[in-house]
Amino acid sequence: MTALLDLDANVALSHALTLAEEAAAALAEIPMDAVMGVGLGEEMVRLRSVTRQLEATTSALSRRFATSLEWEADGARSAVRWLYGQGNDSWTDTRALVDRGVLVEAFPQMGDAWRRGEISAQHVDALGRIGRRYPSLRGGLAAADAAIADAARSCEPREFYQRLRQMCHNVDPDAVDERDRERSTGLHVSLMLDGFVRVDGTLDPVLGARLIAALESGRRDIPLPSDTPCAPDPWSAQALGAEPTAARDSRPLSQRNLDALGRILDAAGAATGDLALPLVSGERPTVNVTVPVEALIDPSSHEAGWLERFGVPTTMVTGAAARRLACDASMRPLLVDRHGQLVAMMPKVRVVHPALRRAVFIRDVRCRFTGCRSRIDEVHHIRYFRHGGETVLANLVGLCWHHHHVIHDTGWHIEGDPGGRVIFRSARGRELTSDPPDL
Repeated sequence: MTALLDLDANVALSHALTLAEEAAAALAEIPMDAVMGVGLGEEMVRLRSVTRQLEATTSALSRRFATSLEWEADGARSAVRWLYGQGNDSWTDTRALVDRGVLVEAFPQMGDAWRRGEISAQHVDALGRIGRRYPSLRGGLAAADAAIADAARSCEPREFYQRLRQMCHNVDPDAVDERDRERSTGLHVSLMLDGFVRVDGTLDPVLGARLIAALESGRRDIPLPSDTPCAPDPWSAQALGAEPTAARDSRPLSQRNLDALGRILDAAGAATGDLALPLVSGERPTVNVTVPVEALIDPSSHEAGWLERFGVPTTMVTGAAARRLACDASMRPLLVDRHGQLVAMMPKVRVVHPALRRAVFIRDVRCRFTGCRSRIDEVHHIRYFRHGGETVLANLVGLCWHHHHVIHDTGWHIEGDPGGRVIFRSARGRELTSDPPDL
């Protein structure tokens, strides 16, 4: 490795990667079932350390890639998006890769410990969570880089996180207390298309403790549904020869919590007097965009539209934004007089029929922009409707929100048949090709 340091950095990187690939291939070829069961623990520790070193190097390299702006030439919105499109890692893991590289730049001692395999990526993530939780203390944490690295070497990530909290408290207990009280909390309840309801949120410690206690109380003495399987327990008293006992509820705790929540709601609904809940009725809000027709058909028009909630204009949208929406939206023509008074309202229509939109989703699966793996958010006319393009499958392509804006706002053009190869050409003449997914 000493000789490699004398080479140009890029040459050294390429050579080191070749060696790493050869070593990984050699490890993959070893029949692990035939390995003698002696000293395997030590070998596992060595391999884990090497894995950590590779992760640290990959993260540092991803940070360098992000600052190089090389990804921008391919039309990606960020380095993370570009990396995400090149493999099958999750979005969360890809973003964490770059975030860790940024973090260890501010904490060089942590970076050195990671590159030596002494700490893991989870230790770096714990430090990142602390920095986000207490942003005003980041400077103090950076000054304690050496002590933080020592703490990370001596404990696992969960304990390390608690030690970091303690360090923050020692530096400025008032700031920690204030931030903890200001931490974002909330309960989100959303109705899904199939009628199910999704619930998620973050509760403060006191309210959370009350909920946990109430659920524990509600779970007690709940009779088993008639169709609930009762898994036998091989270590139960019955299995060991004692008298039979009541059936054990083998359902996951999350399912038993649903029964407990039902009991809690029943109790709340039956409450009277000061504890009775008030009755509330309402409707789901509707969001509309009102825009003059000139903004849709004339790119040089200065007309703007408005985003509305409950019929009240809230946010202005430009004519360009309105034209983007017109690629794939529900439209209801309104007739107004010269004074702006509503004269008539026409039936709602879709620019792209739902069946045609569904066909685009089935054919393209994901955003068709080269290297993008995001979901399809909008359907785009390859030849613009205002230029005579037809609203037919052969003239429609599925794009994510970002790349729909790229096409409209940065001078990219699309050519080709979306059923086959599509060519994306930038204003500078760069060409990217996209073939339909291999289903």
